[in-house]
Amino acid sequence: MVETLFGAVMIQAGSYGLVGIFTILLCGALLRGFFWNYIKVRTSFGRLVLIKVRSPLRDYFVRGEVDEGFLIYKHKKETIRIALPVNEKIFYKALAVTWIDVDDERHAICQCDYTPVSGYDAIKNDHLHTRALMRPSINSNKEKLVLILLVIVGVISLGAVILSYSSYAEITALKESLPGMLKNLAGTVVGGGRV
Repeated sequence: MVETLFGAVMIQAGSYGLVGIFTILLCGALLRGFFWNYIKVRTSFGRLVLIKVRSPLRDYFVRGEVDEGFLIYKHKKETIRIALPVNEKIFYKALAVTWIDVDDERHAICQCDYTPVSGYDAIKNDHLHTRALMRPSINSNKEKLVLILLVIVGVISLGAVILSYSSYAEITALKESLPGMLKNLAGTVVGGGRV
């Protein structure tokens, strides 16, 4: 019994492991080199940087390192060394790793200057947004009164239509029964008065 329980647990653990390995391999294949380079840079604990190489056809990712003022990385078995500019903002953090962008045609580093756009005040914009959401109702008392009167006129009109239809039905029934009533009345007067 112990062997069958142990075997069942091993089969289940093995199937979960195969699904996990298949998922990791699928992510690596679908992300075209980003996944494995990201994992290697993330596990290097800051020694490596992730490089986004901007090419005319598509961007691709490689890992590299900074050594003595140079950015060094390999692409297609070729070692590329690019001198790092001094006092320029070229590194940025994303996904808990350090990134740098490189232009593939010129073999130059792309700058990432994150200066704010002039004329935009986020706090003032937030206050304006809050005021717009909390503004008082635009409808005045006159508009509410006109709306109530329109509803009352609509209800009265509907009542008049219903009453006129019911009166029309009674008048039509009276018209249909009137000749018979007149014959009965005429027969009673003619027959009852001169006999």
